[in-house]
Amino acid sequence: MPTVAPDPGLIFWLLAALHLVGLASMFLSRLPQSHRVSSLCQHFFLACLVFVGLATMFTICAQNHFWVWSGTTFSLMAVGATADLGQAGRPGF
Repeated sequence: MPTVAPDPGLIFWLLAALHLVGLASMFLSRLPQSHRVSSLCQHFFLACLVFVGLATMFTICAQNHFWVWSGTTFSLMAVGATADLGQAGRPGF
């Protein structure tokens, strides 16, 4: 039975949407703890992080060059969610 190759355009747009949602979830996960939906946003971020990681592994296994974008998004999400930006406004010395 012949295998059907996935459409590169479809893969691109699906991954682009996933990356945009993932980056948006990173910003939402940075909401203050006092906000009502903070916990929900953090859980949504974790789910998006898992999906972006799976997309990265899928594109690497499929030998598709889109893995670079997925890996970059994964890295930005991981660093962006854990960065402590509270010290940015204070002088260092």
